[in-house]
Amino acid sequence: MFCQRCGKRNEPDLETCKYCSAPLLVLKPDRGAESVDLQPFLGVEDYLIDKISTVERQAHRSSEDVDLLVQAVDFLERNVMVNRAGINVMVNMLRERGLLEPKEFDRRWRDWTLRNLRDLYRKERFLDAKPHVLATFSGKNQRRFEERIGRAEDLLYSLQSSRALEALEEAQTLDPNNTPLLAYLGEVYLGLGQIERAERCLSRVTGKAETSTAAFAHAELCVRQGRLGEASKRLQAILKLHPEDPEAWTLTGLVRAQEDRWPDCQRCAQKALALEDNPAAMYLLVQVHVRRGRVASAESLLAQLLDVRPDSEEALYQLALLHLARGWWGRAQEVLDRIKELRPSFEGKELPDRFRRASASSRKEMRVLPVIPERILELMDRASEEASMYLLQVGVEG
Repeated sequence: MFCQRCGKRNEPDLETCKYCSAPLLVLKPDRGAESVDLQPFLGVEDYLIDKISTVERQAHRSSEDVDLLVQAVDFLERNVMVNRAGINVMVNMLRERGLLEPKEFDRRWRDWTLRNLRDLYRKERFLDAKPHVLATFSGKNQRRFEERIGRAEDLLYSLQSSRALEALEEAQTLDPNNTPLLAYLGEVYLGLGQIERAERCLSRVTGKAETSTAAFAHAELCVRQGRLGEASKRLQAILKLHPEDPEAWTLTGLVRAQEDRWPDCQRCAQKALALEDNPAAMYLLVQVHVRRGRVASAESLLAQLLDVRPDSEEALYQLALLHLARGWWGRAQEVLDRIKELRPSFEGKELPDRFRRASASSRKEMRVLPVIPERILELMDRASEEASMYLLQVGVEG
């Protein structure tokens, strides 16, 4: 672990830093109702001030310094600060002192937050699935199976998802036909982008008391693979049982967009938005407006979308294209610069010149952005949405 005072690495079993003799503070995961002893953390202000002073003295701010500061803020939020206003003050202080490039810090903190949220979601889904996994056991060595399941749970509580996944894979070899476990593994693989593994697991769950979560994961898998007919059938089955499921309506809208059935896409997106605020459904409705020439409506909806998902490159890119088609060069350049800040590898320098050279009719065609399923599915990612909302509230994004 890193020493919170001098920042140097120590062995995990040490109680004090071998370099500066400061006590090593260990961050423990939140275990629900367990009481937390804050006494060891009362000196955290001194630690943070020392850390900031150290970074200020350095002429070259290394990647390790940035990581330590991100961990420091995360530490304060978990163990000291009682509300998000405190984090907002800390963020402003870091920016005002000019300790590091603000955008670099923003990206690091967002990645940190997103990782933790996804780990938390996997833990919550596992806790839902665990009773069914244990009740469905039909292997030969139940004791070893339960040990692997218990170890996976402990690792998930510690937000060690990759090691938890290894334990669950070992459990699956002990009970190869455990459908709740296969369903959970399929969902996890899909979230990690491991499509072939997800397919192997989810295909074995089909028709075997498949849960709505697993059914939705399988429908999403079909969309990613371009199997739109199969995806549509699965989604219709979900909506028959759960007609008020906004995610199922949104994914159905995406299927209809892929099929160029835009009136049906609009109906599905509007149904999803009537059930809940939904960035992905908003974006699909934007695409309907663009294709029907309702530019003002598309821009208004994009503004609403970017209020809740300011990090959406797809929404920003579509907004830039609409501005360029209108000849609003300054506004378009501001949006393109925002995309560049989010993704430094983005190349959009030639876009304004291409639109300037194009005829009015060509500009109308150029403003239409193709619908890419992976980008819409990213907007449907709950962890990503919550991370954006959280960082807006604490003043990191915006």
